[in-house]
Formats: sequence, C-alpha cells, structure tokens
Amino acid sequence: MKKVFSILMVAFAMTAMATFASCDKDETSPIVGTWEYHETDTNIVREYTETMSFKDDGTMSVWFTCYDTYPEGGAWHYGISFTGPYTIDGSILKLKLYHNGIMNSEDTDFTYYEPDYNGETPRECTYTFEISGNTLKIDKGGDQLFGHGGNPGVMEYIKK
Repeated sequence: MKKVFSILMVAFAMTAMATFASCDKDETSPIVGTWEYHETDTNIVREYTETMSFKDDGTMSVWFTCYDTYPEGGAWHYGISFTGPYTIDGSILKLKLYHNGIMNSEDTDFTYYEPDYNGETPRECTYTFEISGNTLKIDKGGDQLFGHGGNPGVMEYIKK
C-alpha cells in the first residue's frame, strides 16, 4: 500500500511540475517584432516608409518618414514617432499612441503643425488585423493609420 501511495505521489508531483512549467512558459504573440510598410507614389515623387515595433510587454512604437517632391517644385520631408500600449483581442488591435517625435520640412517656406498629435493626448485607434507568414495586414476601415502616407484601407507590413 505504501508503495502504491508513493507511486501516486510521485506521479502527482510530476504532473504538478509539468503543469506549472507550462504556466511559466510565455506565449509570445505573433505580432511581436518589427514590421515595415513601404509605398511609392508616382503622381508626386513620394517615398513613404512606416516601421512598427511591437514588444511582448504590450507596448509598441511607430516611426514613419515621407519624402515628397512635387512636379511644380518644392520638396517636403517629414517624420513622426509614436509610442504607447497596444492590446489584442482576437483579430482586433487597439492602439493608444502618444506623439513623441517631430515633423520636419525641407521646404523652409512651409511649416506643418498637426494639433491632434501631442505628447499628452493619446491617439486611440481600433483596427482589425491578420498575420499570415511574415505579412501583417491591418484594415484601417477608411482611415489612414499614421500621418499622410499609406492607403485608407488595408496596409500590408513585412516582418523585419
């Protein structure tokens, strides 16, 4: 009887250790990593790049840059940085982003100010997304995700 009890206790201990070990294992979300979107517009000479980095601690950052050269003359280069928390619920991606970067213009006669983006008031966005292989598709539902580049529909990002 003692031998059976000992065997049961060992089996129970091993099961408990396996259960606790699996609880300790962090499940990393497939969105964790760095993703990049790139666009070229030939109507104006535009090179637009957006880089998003998602961390497993629930924070993310985004940096986008745009180089525009207009046919009638003039050029504009700008970049903006945002950081903040994100959450995922199924295929829903929620972002709460704080502006912490700058916009620059190469054309000294042009000054750009975007009042909605400041360091104190977050920009809150809710989008649907899907990941397939190394491609992240974000459906912005008609809104531009950040800045003035990108399409107001589904944008595809490649994992870096």
